[in-house]
Amino acid sequence: MGYTRLGETRLKSGETLEIGVVAGPAPEWRDRLAEFLAHKGPDWLPHITRALEGPLDALQTRFYVGLLTGEAEGPRPVAAQIMIVGAAGVGILGHVFTRPEHRRKGACQAVMAHQMADMPAAGFRVLTLGTGFESPPYWIYHGFGFRSIRPGSGQMIWQAEPDAAAALFQPGPTRVRPLGWGDWGAVTCLASRDVVPEEEGPRSLALDCPGVGYLEGPYIRFQLRRERTPESQAWALVNAEDRAVGWASLMPDRSWGGRRLLLDAWAHPAFPEGVARLLDAVAWPNEPVVAVTAASAARKPDALRRHGFSPVARLPRWLPIARDADDVEVWTRE
Repeated sequence: MGYTRLGETRLKSGETLEIGVVAGPAPEWRDRLAEFLAHKGPDWLPHITRALEGPLDALQTRFYVGLLTGEAEGPRPVAAQIMIVGAAGVGILGHVFTRPEHRRKGACQAVMAHQMADMPAAGFRVLTLGTGFESPPYWIYHGFGFRSIRPGSGQMIWQAEPDAAAALFQPGPTRVRPLGWGDWGAVTCLASRDVVPEEEGPRSLALDCPGVGYLEGPYIRFQLRRERTPESQAWALVNAEDRAVGWASLMPDRSWGGRRLLLDAWAHPAFPEGVARLLDAVAWPNEPVVAVTAASAARKPDALRRHGFSPVARLPRWLPIARDADDVEVWTRE
């Protein structure tokens, strides 16, 4: 791990830009990149600093940087940067930033050209990102092969080959293990896909994603919240490539008339027994638990009943909790 030089280019200003990648862990780069990305704020910096200090389970964190050469003394200034995070072939492109004084010189596009060319060697077949629809950055990403996930959306996807995303989540054998940082890319990709009729939602209330969502930021907050609440649990349903195809979490939630634990459980429709397998892994506490299902769901209610849940209310689809679903049912386990 550390810094690897990828090449160099001449900017429109005539300056020479060296392009390389910092692959965490790389403690010697922590302060330098944390300062460069300080504008991201407290929601983002914990991941940036931790990824540079040491491993975050299976997560790859790669900072593609453009460094200005020709400095007589001291470290070469970082002019532009793009971050890639993910594992098991699925990643997120984010933190694209060029220092204001170096904008309109071609620095970002030069860094991105090297970053995209490096994706096969880094093992990524699918990348997602979020930006403003048809904004200037949107068209930059479009030029590198990203396309809107759905018409009119700034959520974009790049696939190394047509239908690469579908190929990553094909049916097959699964197992359950703890959910980790390495699942960030796969969970975000799954959350961004369209809701299909055979899907049993909601996807995740703990991640504020009852239907279609983009979890680049929410997943960090979710992970940090888990650390602050030791009674929390989170599980991933993974395929043979150790890629998440479903998830479950049990976390404190105060929105149900007092302290309750909220259960989320969802699996890609290609894995119809996934929720049942996830619930079998949960260590059930001796306190009340709330869960929510789409009213039309069949398999998830059966799995809940087997673990002592019973329905207590039905809520209409116009409530935010039912977004992208039909009416929902609330279940409790006392």
